[in-house]
Amino acid sequence: MHRAQDRGLTVLAPLQTGTARAIQPLRDGWNWIGDLFQAKSENARLKKEVVALRAGAAGAQATQAENDQLRDLIGMRQQVSSIYPKGLRFVTARVIARSTTAWYSTVTVDAGSAQGVKEYDAVVSGQGLVGRVTSVTTDEAEVTLITDQSSYVNAMVLPERAQGLLAGSVTGDLSMQYVDKSAKVEQGQFVVTSGMKRSIFIPGIPIGTVESVAQQEVELYQSVSVRPFVDFHTLDLVMVVER
Repeated sequence: MHRAQDRGLTVLAPLQTGTARAIQPLRDGWNWIGDLFQAKSENARLKKEVVALRAGAAGAQATQAENDQLRDLIGMRQQVSSIYPKGLRFVTARVIARSTTAWYSTVTVDAGSAQGVKEYDAVVSGQGLVGRVTSVTTDEAEVTLITDQSSYVNAMVLPERAQGLLAGSVTGDLSMQYVDKSAKVEQGQFVVTSGMKRSIFIPGIPIGTVESVAQQEVELYQSVSVRPFVDFHTLDLVMVVER
């Protein structure tokens, strides 16, 4: 019996080996297909996780940016409380549209007459002066920025209080016009609203810093370039100062 079994195993062993070799590619192919589907499933899951993480990170950054702007607005009201007369009301608003021109000249905010906003109200941000309200609807208002070519603001340079007229331009650059040639104006000095009589802007609202000063012998006034504190490209939250 044992001899018969041994002979049977001897005969079948090559067949088993051959069969195993024959089906090995099929087994390997099946395993490869299974691994491929598993890898694709894992890849899809990881992609979903990446999208979720990106969305969460973007949301967190947006929230952080908004919180920073709100802190700036609150900080400005606290720091310049001596500038704004008591009794003034501030309306916080968000920029919901921008001018379609190459250079930002106007923005639209989500506060209007229903919130107490009126034409010619000053508009500020946590960094400084933004512009003035030029048209109002029930729940929206258009704000003309100080960079617009039609914008003029009575301003002065500190600490010498050199007076001038801040003007926008078609390129969005700011300059102070009619600054007396004898006034001492230097790069880096602060520029604020002067609050001249009948001006819609009260005195002392921050505008920017002196970027450059040029003088010519034949001119009666200095040419003063001003860099605004407000970044108009990223402007989001503002306050309308009700008169």
